[in-house]
Amino acid sequence: MERSVLIQHLKTSCYALSVFVLTGWFADALNENLIFRTILRFFRPQDVARYAHPFADWPSFFIWFIPLLFTGLLLMFTSVMALHHVKKPHLYQIIKKKALPHYPHVVGLPTLGNLAKFLTSYAKAEKISLLLPKAQQSRYQAELALNQQYCNLEVHWLKEQDDLQKVTLELEQWVKKELKHAPAGHGDILFLDITYAAPLYSSAALFCSLEQDVQLLQHSSEGSVLRYDLICQAKT
Repeated sequence: MERSVLIQHLKTSCYALSVFVLTGWFADALNENLIFRTILRFFRPQDVARYAHPFADWPSFFIWFIPLLFTGLLLMFTSVMALHHVKKPHLYQIIKKKALPHYPHVVGLPTLGNLAKFLTSYAKAEKISLLLPKAQQSRYQAELALNQQYCNLEVHWLKEQDDLQKVTLELEQWVKKELKHAPAGHGDILFLDITYAAPLYSSAALFCSLEQDVQLLQHSSEGSVLRYDLICQAKT
């Protein structure tokens, strides 16, 4: 987790906790109790000792109402700040890494028209996993039948194809399962290609790489494979 994101989460938590505490104080004061009784006793001991009802006399009213007003304003401020930090936008930045000469396990989400290009680009990979939309299963199977020379190929069908959040969740679950059952020697990270993927699946791969042990791959026009990392920072 980036430092800016961690600080934002801490600030949001502190403001949310303050809202919770101040709400309890404010509700207690509306039941005619004094807020900051210990502090008020130090400055106005006699008024606090006589205090029984806020409308009994003017001193009782002021030592009840002024802390109530202060707490109400503070409650509004902390509520606004908590909401501000929750909705603070995040900045996503792709960090370009060095060329990747060796890729033991490549995961792809290619479109139907780019399937052959993807398989050709990563023909040297030890293992290829294809995550393809189930809605087009018959068309993909017909295309795969023309590429039977790739014996290191595994195909997994994705149920969702329209909702970005659901596609990302399904992709994350598959990555967790794949890494958990990965054989020795394949490493603890997956390389996911976004060169030939549809925009929806590319976006899902980007968000998946934030939470999972996934690095993004892009096949350049020169024939080399570039590795990318995605980082997230809170806007300051």
